[in-house]
Amino acid sequence: MASLAEEFQRSWVTSCIGLGLFATGVWLLTWNEGRAVHHAYSLDETYNNAIVLNPYDKIQPELDGRVVYISGNLVVDEPLTEPDYGISIQAVKLKRRVQMYQWVEERTPRDDDETSAGSYNSINDYYYVTEWRDKLVDSSSFYIRHNHENPKEIPLKSVTDIAPLVRVGNLQVGNDIKHKFNEYIEVTSDERPENRDVKLHMGIYYHCEDIWNPEVGDIRVQFYYAGAAGEPVTIIAKQESGVLVPYTTSKGHNIALLRHGSLNINQMFSAEHYDAKMETWKLRGVGVFVLYAASVCLAKLLKIIVRQTPILSNIVSGEASSFGNMVLAVSLSLLVIATAWMFYRPMLGMGLIFAAVSPFLYCMMGVYNAAQNTHIN
Repeated sequence: MASLAEEFQRSWVTSCIGLGLFATGVWLLTWNEGRAVHHAYSLDETYNNAIVLNPYDKIQPELDGRVVYISGNLVVDEPLTEPDYGISIQAVKLKRRVQMYQWVEERTPRDDDETSAGSYNSINDYYYVTEWRDKLVDSSSFYIRHNHENPKEIPLKSVTDIAPLVRVGNLQVGNDIKHKFNEYIEVTSDERPENRDVKLHMGIYYHCEDIWNPEVGDIRVQFYYAGAAGEPVTIIAKQESGVLVPYTTSKGHNIALLRHGSLNINQMFSAEHYDAKMETWKLRGVGVFVLYAASVCLAKLLKIIVRQTPILSNIVSGEASSFGNMVLAVSLSLLVIATAWMFYRPMLGMGLIFAAVSPFLYCMMGVYNAAQNTHIN
């Protein structure tokens, strides 16, 4: 059997990739679990300090600097408007989306005639179509620029207007929380603009001569709003001079929770913990997959390292095993996760450590039983 150094020389490229993947997987899991622990700690701290407010009560200056929970209907004092299109809506946000009709290049590779060496010359076929695009398409880089030229800029910009004064009860909503209103609803209006050059069809405003046959350079505009006045919301944040702003925890995390609908304080934090847990599990899955890929690349080196270790030889032995590689990846991932959670939730950490070493304990028992049977015989 080849030595570790000899095997590394034979497969140094694969081994280096494996070591890189191993380091990346461990770093990703460590970072992800550290983030998850700190976020969970910050949510618990915010929950323990939160004070429930009645939206109909007057502002209590003595609560400035404290975390408050408030649930009520959004109040928007002044509507957001687009006078050129006759739009006026009382909402936290009004987004104007502008698209331009432009040339778009599509490239399709194909094989040309066979060469004398038996290979094929690959060439590209270029096609040009017109589409509505949100961003400017640079036609100067087209393979065929003649008759496929786009304007140099879009004359009308996409913007999002935010209402200056938004309240829940008597407390104003700060800008950080206003930016969290991202569930947009399309504005549907049948009021035609005064400008005859602008045409309205299915809620979309067209700056063109013929909406059925647009020309390159024509634009169309759509409007969306988020956080309509009167909509029930629930907010947990810090009260500061009558304004709801993010609360900075002892871990340095800024917490400002917003949910649509009327939720009690326990429902709010349960929903936040659930969303954080789902995000953490997604990254855990990525981390385990990276470690699995690393174990596949390092399988031969690992078997050489453990070939004289009976406890591990049942997992890493003989031919490369996908199951064995997965066991190693999952066990290592659980050890990294357990280390992060040990001090925050010791029982969870201990349980994860036991789960990580359980495959090796199982193998140890198998080796012990085999030895006992040999001794009896």
